[in-house]
Amino acid sequence: MENNNQKNEQILLEMAKELDEKNKIIWSSMWVIMTVCITALIAGLFVTAFLIPEGVWQLVAILSICVAFLMPCFYALKLEVSVGAYKCKNCGHEIVPTYSEALRAMHRGTTRYLKCPKCEKRTWCKKVLKK
Repeated sequence: MENNNQKNEQILLEMAKELDEKNKIIWSSMWVIMTVCITALIAGLFVTAFLIPEGVWQLVAILSICVAFLMPCFYALKLEVSVGAYKCKNCGHEIVPTYSEALRAMHRGTTRYLKCPKCEKRTWCKKVLKK
């Protein structure tokens, strides 16, 4: 019986470690996606501004580049929401917002302006990878 408990604890620890590693991979993937998207957006806008003559086609190209930039941004937000939680400054409660709450919340880097369900206050909550 004691041997089974030790094996179960070992399995749980391995699963927790594996989950942490996967969360870190997802988190770094989100930053890679955003970095590539921003670089491509800036490059695309410069190419469009200088190589396509002014007119309707330049406007269409700029709008297309902006739309193409937004699609990976929404996917990166989904990755961000799926990993970890946000820690309330006031009470320390860990908040896991829905996708729509995270989409509507103002943000600065790895912090979001969220309403804590525990203390009912809005504050800048810092992203933490462990739940």
